[in-house]
Amino acid sequence: MTTNATNYWTATATATTVLAAEKHTPGFKLNEEERSKKHDLHKYGLCCDCDTGLDDRADFICVKNGLMCNACDAYYTGGDDY
Repeated sequence: MTTNATNYWTATATATTVLAAEKHTPGFKLNEEERSKKHDLHKYGLCCDCDTGLDDRADFICVKNGLMCNACDAYYTGGDDY
């Protein structure tokens, strides 16, 4: 029982650390070579604003310039997710 509790808290702490390290940066853009390589790794391509990979339809919205991740949308519209 103690091992399971320890593993749970270790996994939770690790996941929280990883999420904190992956802070969203609106407007961050890769160079053309990096963008081309990364685009092919994701089902729906990349966010038009920050080059975040888009693998799930729930991860983005369609905008005039292409596909925008939910984090960029929340950032620019003042949504609760940011």
